[in-house]
Amino acid sequence: MNIQLRRLDPNVPDPVESRRSATGRMVRFIYALGVIGVLGFFVFRFSAPLVFLSGPGIVSAPREVVSVPYIVQVQRVDVAPGAKVQAGMPVALVRSPQVSETLADLTRALAEVTTREAELRIKARLARDSLDAARSRLRIADDNQRRLESMANPDSASVAYRTEVYRERAQAVQNAVALEAEADEASTQVLRLAETRQQIQNQFDRTEKDFDGGRVVSPVNGIVATHIARAGETVVAGSSIAEIFQDGNVYVDWYIPDFRLVDPQPGYRVVIGIGRNRVLGTIGEILPISDTFESRRSSLLRDPQRGQVARIRLDPDVHPPALNATVNVYMYYTDIASRVAESFVHLFNLD
Repeated sequence: MNIQLRRLDPNVPDPVESRRSATGRMVRFIYALGVIGVLGFFVFRFSAPLVFLSGPGIVSAPREVVSVPYIVQVQRVDVAPGAKVQAGMPVALVRSPQVSETLADLTRALAEVTTREAELRIKARLARDSLDAARSRLRIADDNQRRLESMANPDSASVAYRTEVYRERAQAVQNAVALEAEADEASTQVLRLAETRQQIQNQFDRTEKDFDGGRVVSPVNGIVATHIARAGETVVAGSSIAEIFQDGNVYVDWYIPDFRLVDPQPGYRVVIGIGRNRVLGTIGEILPISDTFESRRSSLLRDPQRGQVARIRLDPDVHPPALNATVNVYMYYTDIASRVAESFVHLFNLD
């Protein structure tokens, strides 16, 4: 059976051609968006350094290192990273064989000085008590010598007698002088040993007070940093048991890139990117030091980024971000660009 097909009205669009036309427009639109995106990326990539200076930064605060000047073993840790502490609050409990040995040495030295001081006191007292008898002997020897020399005929005395008289006087003088010198020197040594004993006692008391039975306390009010010793760990003298960020003094250390058109100066306004939020700050000072951005040190594919450090103070109405957080800092070269950036921050509620 034959079926007669009727042609469509020429004014009605062909559905196949309509689909092809719509698909072509979509493809051309997507292609145009891709080209514009690639061009925009390169334009932004190469023109951005001419508009603003950007670099990484770390949120920080003044740190207080909690340490002891002895080799210690941590017995107990009373705080956790991120905890808020007050000045004088216990941080850890430690024990130190070195402190015990130091106290034992000081006690031994104190006992030796005390014993030596007692010996000198006895020696000085014996010398003082014997001095009167030695002086009496000297007076008798002087009288005998005067009698011998006043005799009308000195030759009448035998040589042995004269020798004995002079020998007796010489021994009496020597004995009296020796006792006087011994008494004076012993008294002087006793005074010096008393000073030495007091110094050793002060050192003993200071060591015992500083160690405080192994209690390690916080020197300031602040927040405990992430690096903290663990129970059972041995810490050498001067090493950190804990680090405490001082409370209420948060700033941002900005690692300024070496390539820049304008050098940042104190007082310049900057924008700080914290995730999707943007806050404003002011460069407080340019530190005379170049440092390495720590988060890049572990990269194996790129060299660590170095830069001079600028310390940025946040605006008073800005809520400080978390300590040790990594941020991006932008400094616009012109006031117009800076105002536009601030407008975008307030417009899209990014602060």
